[in-house]
Amino acid sequence: MPVICAEGIVTRYANYRESDRILSIFTIQHGRLDAKARGCRKPQSPLVNASQPFVFGQFELYTGKDKATVNACDVRETFYPIREDYERFSIGSVILRLCHEAAPENEPNEALFSLLYHSLSFLAYGASNPQDLFCCFLIRFLNTTGYRPSITTCAQCGRDIRADAIVRFSSRGGAVCNACVQRGVPVSKTALEGMRRMLVLEDSEMDRVKLSEQVRGEIFRALSAYTEDSLEFGAKALHMLESLRTPMQHEAKPTQDE
Repeated sequence: MPVICAEGIVTRYANYRESDRILSIFTIQHGRLDAKARGCRKPQSPLVNASQPFVFGQFELYTGKDKATVNACDVRETFYPIREDYERFSIGSVILRLCHEAAPENEPNEALFSLLYHSLSFLAYGASNPQDLFCCFLIRFLNTTGYRPSITTCAQCGRDIRADAIVRFSSRGGAVCNACVQRGVPVSKTALEGMRRMLVLEDSEMDRVKLSEQVRGEIFRALSAYTEDSLEFGAKALHMLESLRTPMQHEAKPTQDE
């Protein structure tokens, strides 16, 4: 039976039997894989440090007829600072869950893996506001997974709306003109331009995003609602940010168009 080596990030685990775990590993080469880590919950196990969420490493996997088994892991990064701060841990957990749900099993997705890796790196070691980083991650995640909201054109009529005085953001489609939708939450041109600029960055440039409190709240509110309506797993994933959601929404002051 073949043994494969793959670089990956542990996105989820489930305790199994007395001392084992089932790990979900998002790998560069093979997409998401589920594998048994036998005895990893024992303090002396060589896999004890590799069987945690956020861990990035080179995994050696034995693939038999049943579920794969982790033979060994060369841990490259644990992103440990994420665990030391409640806000960063909450955001990091949502990022992990979204990528876990979106990562195809046994099918590589290098773009999504790169987004996950860079997001965790900046969250752990960067100086950016974690909420700014999450807003950047979320719009890029939606784009990478094929659910990008409309930003510069009306999601309903397709007309360019960049010069419109009033633009609203629909949780079903994205930005819409006032002629198509008269109800809904107005969104500022600054927030829409911020989302557009986030999309043209490289993953390695995500830490350049710096948002005002008002714009941060607008983007977070708009993209959260859109994610919950667009992805069947979106609401459950974002529920972990409930304690952060209310303060961020309160920061979003009314725009001039309201």
